[in-house]
Amino acid sequence: MSEAEAITNTDDSNDWPAKATQTLVGYVDTVRSATTGKALVASRALVYFLAIALIGFVVVILALVLFVRLLVSITALLPFIDSGEVWLAYLITGGLFLLSGMFAWKKKDA
Repeated sequence: MSEAEAITNTDDSNDWPAKATQTLVGYVDTVRSATTGKALVASRALVYFLAIALIGFVVVILALVLFVRLLVSITALLPFIDSGEVWLAYLITGGLFLLSGMFAWKKKDA
């Protein structure tokens, strides 16, 4: 009989340390998966949310800059606006923000 067969053919009374160890490892794995697994999922969700929020914030700022630059270019084509003047683009942008703010203020009470 080889040594591997001797190890697998031991009776139950001599194998109690291995069974106790397997039981303990099973309980530890269960507790770890119930606690650490949820914490890992929550931390990953938080990191992804923060990354998406930061990227979204940068995209919104860049879109506003692009919008104002396009308005400056378009308003420069008007005959009563000198080249390089930005007041009309700022007036249009401010008016849009004013209207969106008024809309949000009315929705606040509804």
